[in-house]
Amino acid sequence: MNEESKRWIDAGKILGLDPTAHVLCPKCQTEVLSVTDQPLDATHLERHLRCPKCNAYNSIRLAR
Repeated sequence: MNEESKRWIDAGKILGLDPTAHVLCPKCQTEVLSVTDQPLDATHLERHLRCPKCNAYNSIRLAR
């Protein structure tokens, strides 16, 4: 697994627990990821993680 992938996993763990945490982008490592939650149903949501600088993106599906 490459270092960027490891940083995305770490970011997901942190932001999965605290969406207000300031986590640097795993790709460019210069800007804090923006976090947006999208409800999926009564028990799940998808947390979207995006870098405002390089536009890197990832998401996490979470139980509410």
